[in-house]
Amino acid sequence: MAATEWSTDAVAEEDGFAFWRDEFLPALGIAAEPDPEASGPFHARMTHRAKGPLRHVKGEADPHRVMRRPREIARRERHGYSIYREIGEGCWFRYGASEFVTNTGDLVITDADTPWESRSLGHRYKLETLLVPKLLLDPHLPRLRRPMSVLLSGQVGVEALAADYFQSLMREWDQLDAPTMEATADNFCRLIAIACGAAAGEHQTAIKAAKLTEAKRYSDRHLADPELSPGRVAAALGISVRALHLLFEPSGTSFARHVMRRRLEECRAALASPLGARRSVAEIAYGWGFNSLPTFYRAFQREFGMTPGDVRTAALRDRNG
Repeated sequence: MAATEWSTDAVAEEDGFAFWRDEFLPALGIAAEPDPEASGPFHARMTHRAKGPLRHVKGEADPHRVMRRPREIARRERHGYSIYREIGEGCWFRYGASEFVTNTGDLVITDADTPWESRSLGHRYKLETLLVPKLLLDPHLPRLRRPMSVLLSGQVGVEALAADYFQSLMREWDQLDAPTMEATADNFCRLIAIACGAAAGEHQTAIKAAKLTEAKRYSDRHLADPELSPGRVAAALGISVRALHLLFEPSGTSFARHVMRRRLEECRAALASPLGARRSVAEIAYGWGFNSLPTFYRAFQREFGMTPGDVRTAALRDRNG
């Protein structure tokens, strides 16, 4: 399903909040009230997309108060869990009888059909929410007090793995077909369950998948460093080098092959970009961690079936029509 976007840009400035409150948010089963301290026009934007069993909503808005009361729940039940990721400066929440404040990077797992209200603590309300069917998450969850509301810091341990997996899932969303998304969502749900207190022994596959995601993210952040090595990544993850290699084994590739592939992809993107046209092939290759031009040229041709010069020529031809 293609992403659907709503924005107040399409209405007159003076009608921005009314549109948001009366036309858009009711479709999500949410009500809103204006911020009494706000002045000036109200701006907001939201994107919704769905694939496999998951529904994803991401957006930002000027400060205001949002809520899902019994009347909104009765009109639009969701029969799932909401996994909220804080991407703004923080929010105040009330779920049932619980009150808490989120910080950037936190995850909040709640029953989507429990009343709640929230307001932003920053200059902009920035949010990202994944709706997961109960049938997908319930089998893995430990016994928790109801209504369920769990705040995960996303900073250390399995909570950090869950936060990393969430971000990777969002980044790869468009590249995953529906069956793959379903399998990936199952791993994510198992990881969330562990972060909520489930026994880790029953979900080793999910933990390994999350660790692999973390290893790839660390590698991507350090691709340009020619000193990037298995030992360095393993140390960053707190595992042995052998354990790192075992993480990559089920994926059908190796750590070295993954790093090589990602560096080559970045080099190809640079060669094809207008900015890259001002840089030499050597500068680009060395800039992405290669320390041997002959090695780079051989690997590039083997990977893409064309030379770096061919990529640059084709991109120039496309730009010039």
